[in-house]
Amino acid sequence: MSAVHPNPKPLGDPGAPEDVRAALDNLLADRHSQEAKALFLHLAGYVDRRLQRVVRTRYDDLLSEAHREEIVGEVLFELMSGALAGFRGHTLGELTAYVRRICDRQAWRCAQRRIRERDVLKERSPGAAAVRGWSGEVHAPDAHLRLSTENPLDPVDTEYLQALLQAGSRAEFARVQGVSRAAVTQRVQRIKRRIAQMSEHEQAAAQAWFEREADRVASLRAL
Repeated sequence: MSAVHPNPKPLGDPGAPEDVRAALDNLLADRHSQEAKALFLHLAGYVDRRLQRVVRTRYDDLLSEAHREEIVGEVLFELMSGALAGFRGHTLGELTAYVRRICDRQAWRCAQRRIRERDVLKERSPGAAAVRGWSGEVHAPDAHLRLSTENPLDPVDTEYLQALLQAGSRAEFARVQGVSRAAVTQRVQRIKRRIAQMSEHEQAAAQAWFEREADRVASLRAL
């Protein structure tokens, strides 16, 4: 390992390319020094900017913001785990090109992994079911907790809400019924007030019924 260079000039100082070598030697010798911190922050900023550009221009349909942040960490880890020790250049331009190649390679590797995962998970893939089984699926609590209580709504209100759900919107329901949308809104508000006067248990049951009915209508519409 190279000896520490005393007081190297700031990284990127025009006309002093030897500062890059000095800053690298300080980083590799003492990661807690001010010079090491300055170089690391410079590299981290460049890596982040480079990967933002690469992901946006090359892999926008494959890699998300979370993937980009993961790649930034992988690049910095690679640099600090030996890649910088293998750098033999002396100028900021050489260091930038060196780090850029690592960024592009890591982004390409991540994109290839995403492509393989996407292909495997396609329905037509023979291993799709097996691969999906490797990952657990955590449902929201309300996906399992459905109240089986009887619908506490008045039959007239129940029929009205069912017809409204069937129509798909208040505007369409008003058109079919030959009334104004304001009239539909007023009727819905009256139903809501009646529900608000119920007990908490009945209100929860009414909400559960309405959600089940909405799911049922949506599934029928999708057929």
